[in-house]
Amino acid sequence: MQSNLQPEEASPLPDPKASPRLSRASIFLTQILQFVSRVDIKYKRMNSNERVRIINAGSTTLSRQGFETLRREDAADPDNELSRGLNLIPYSPVTPQRTQRRRPVLFTPTALAKTIIQKILNMGGAMDFNICKPDTLSKEEFHLKQNVEPFIHYKEKQATFECITRENIEAVATKGKHCLLEAELSCVKDLLRREIYPIIIHVKICEKNVKKLRKLSLRMELEEEFMKSYRSTEKELEGIPCLYASLEPDAWAGTDDLIRVIKDRILEEQRKTVWVEQDLL
Repeated sequence: MQSNLQPEEASPLPDPKASPRLSRASIFLTQILQFVSRVDIKYKRMNSNERVRIINAGSTTLSRQGFETLRREDAADPDNELSRGLNLIPYSPVTPQRTQRRRPVLFTPTALAKTIIQKILNMGGAMDFNICKPDTLSKEEFHLKQNVEPFIHYKEKQATFECITRENIEAVATKGKHCLLEAELSCVKDLLRREIYPIIIHVKICEKNVKKLRKLSLRMELEEEFMKSYRSTEKELEGIPCLYASLEPDAWAGTDDLIRVIKDRILEEQRKTVWVEQDLL
């Protein structure tokens, strides 16, 4: 990575001679952190098509070939500021996309999606949202259409298939509404290839706030299984080719508060530029 990154406001850097633990890498990290206002931001704009991806060192790092993390001598030192803080991963090309239409919305963990969608539509101020109504097809119809153009998302239900197509999403968008999707993260790439740019809302879960989810009328008997699925979702999020919005555990106190925060965040994300990492499509 080029070393011509400059902080927005010049400030004196620590003298590496003053402490043996301060390496060039930790000084460079100090410069990078001045560009980043919040840890949960996955990219920071450097110019029109290049970014730096910052991820939490405590989470699973991206395994894409060619990515490097710390220098060997830095990673070997457990007291090194860089190894204890954030891993810096070389930037990769991204392209900016803007859309005037209301973007569809995906929710994670997926187990929460159906209940969240129902509560958004049942609460006041739901005029900006609508559910995505899938097509119901027989087995024969499903295989016939799937061979012509793969569905964005589908699930088998008894002897039929519920399928989400581009037309289903556009039918909601043409009415000036956000299409609320009950679908897996695996459909994100298919959406992006069709130039449909989803808003992804990730509700962060911890052992403390998982109990509050019982008020969403979810089946939470298997709490350990739910948390296992949640951790798998977090890993999957790190591999998607676009940004997602995270809701911190302390951002909401109850179910009504959660829905209000989600609606506000959707409207906020709609105003932002969409950045897509084309190499992952």
